[in-house]
Amino acid sequence: MNKQEYMKKLQERLESFGKELQEEIMEDYRQHFAEGENEGKSEEEIIEELGNIEEMIRELSEDELPEGFAQRALEPAAVEGQEVTGTQEDTEKFEETEMKRAFSYSGYYKAVVLEGKVADVYVTESENDQIHVDYEAKGVNSQQNYEYYQYEEDGTFYAGVKRKKSIREEGDSDEKMVKVTLFGRTIISYGTIGNVWNSGQSITLTVRIPKGMPKLTAKVGSGNVSVSGVELEALEATSGSGNVGLNDIVADRLKAHTGSGNIAAAHTEFISGALEAGSGNVKAEGVKGRELRCGTGSGNIKGEASVGEYHLASGSGNIKMKAGGNAERINMSTGSGSIKLELEGIQGMDTTVRTGSGGVRIAWNEEEGQKVKNGNYTYGNGACKIKANTGSGSVKIFGRE
Repeated sequence: MNKQEYMKKLQERLESFGKELQEEIMEDYRQHFAEGENEGKSEEEIIEELGNIEEMIRELSEDELPEGFAQRALEPAAVEGQEVTGTQEDTEKFEETEMKRAFSYSGYYKAVVLEGKVADVYVTESENDQIHVDYEAKGVNSQQNYEYYQYEEDGTFYAGVKRKKSIREEGDSDEKMVKVTLFGRTIISYGTIGNVWNSGQSITLTVRIPKGMPKLTAKVGSGNVSVSGVELEALEATSGSGNVGLNDIVADRLKAHTGSGNIAAAHTEFISGALEAGSGNVKAEGVKGRELRCGTGSGNIKGEASVGEYHLASGSGNIKMKAGGNAERINMSTGSGSIKLELEGIQGMDTTVRTGSGGVRIAWNEEEGQKVKNGNYTYGNGACKIKANTGSGSVKIFGRE
């Protein structure tokens, strides 16, 4: 059994469980494969370490459920002044409703932490010195099962979306809580959490933060994160399975992570930037900084940047990068994909290339370049240090003064 067959079987066996639990387990397995591949392990060795899928599934037993955890169906209730009845017609009308609320907060905070859980989170700059939050919930499940919260602690502003306590405590839900220990970590999931996106269900947090906010952290479970037009000391944007988008941002330290979604950064400046995806694609266009790290387990990496140091790694995808003249060091590695690097405005390059079975072509101030073997090649003053390594793909490097 290879990786693809193993992951497909795992996905099939998890279909009866909640979406959040599925994503938690699938992401842990993807990361285990990615880490193993980076260590040079074969797919067979990694699968042996992960063990039998059926044995892991058997851990998700009824015995793991807390005693007395209710499993009744959710009863109709009144939300935002609308009465819900048991008829099909009224239910359809209710599912089309929207709940919109707006909040504003004054005060100085050293950090903002947004926890979307099942929501999409959008962040932009505030037009004044206040924090503004727009909360929007569409559909019956979104409105009955989830709620907005906000609190302050040690100079940090917290806001987000959580399950209503009444749902958990009183058992007004037909879902089950499932617990499993995976790779030494306990995961708890509510079985029907994925329903928030069914039939037009959705939750959105749109947040505007004041200019000069020192730190922003935005974390969601399976929604998307989008941050644009802000200036910070530190930014961290994380999604379990959704996409992460960063646009027109200035930050000293920047970090974006997604389990299985894509990451896109554009027109962004930083001292240190890290874009990491478990299995999705990573795209960085028009970014500037001192150090850029892009990593993905099986996706592609593509970009156009003006950065001093590049560290680009993919488990099995392709790497394609256009680098500016301030590049000093570029390290690129992929398990089985191809590598293409274009450099403009450099005085020279010292390249070390290696591929298991692909071809290598290097050009210095030439249109076509020449085919070469694995090894080290120096052009001009050799100022930019380049390492390109792929297991079976091709390598193309084009440098120009």
